[in-house]
Amino acid sequence: MENSIYIGLSRQAALRRQMSQVANNIANMNTTGFKRELMIYQAYETKIPFTQTNDFVIDRGSAIDHSPGAMRLTGNTFDLAIDGPGYFQVDDGTGTFYTRNGTFSLDENNQLVTNQGYQVLDAGGEPIFVPRSDEKIVIESDGSVRLGDDVYGRIAVVEFDNMIGVRKVRGSLFESDELPRPAENSEVQQGLIETSNVSPILELTNMIEVSRAYDSVKNMISSENDRTKQALERLARPVQGGA
Repeated sequence: MENSIYIGLSRQAALRRQMSQVANNIANMNTTGFKRELMIYQAYETKIPFTQTNDFVIDRGSAIDHSPGAMRLTGNTFDLAIDGPGYFQVDDGTGTFYTRNGTFSLDENNQLVTNQGYQVLDAGGEPIFVPRSDEKIVIESDGSVRLGDDVYGRIAVVEFDNMIGVRKVRGSLFESDELPRPAENSEVQQGLIETSNVSPILELTNMIEVSRAYDSVKNMISSENDRTKQALERLARPVQGGA
């Protein structure tokens, strides 16, 4: 009986974290370039003779759904989206990270930065500077930043061979121990941004299912606890009669 309670508690712990994850997905459904997170579970089988098998739930962490979000037209010069599996390279001052959030702008030094102020890097890992001008700035599909006949750098777009190793740092920022390669199957789209790939309806459905599962496990633990108390009470009763 104790095993059943421990198994229920392991399931409740996993469900609590899943609920937090679902809530975080919903909170970021309007975050540009955000990728939804998924739970990874593993069942640990308990082998007890002559009893029904129950499995402990092991929380193995999270996985990232890297599927693209929908493209939204903005018409802004430095709003960029990637058509394909690539990522932009940015530097937050501590190192290089990767993002699909292409909401860029020029800072006071004419440096191309993210909306958090991180440097947008070129193919050589250097920041990009673009002079302010009344002339139209064109960003081509390969990331080249063109002002008239002059090119002021090329925004780096990279791809990964193994997306499993691409980990979320925060928001729409990612890191990886794997060295990326220059993009071969991705193109930069100017005047567009990629929205979050979170489906509000799906996440709300998941939230309801998690809540119901948690209540079900709670009821099971309560029933097992009552049965344990009843068994202990019977065992503690004095034996009637005797020699």
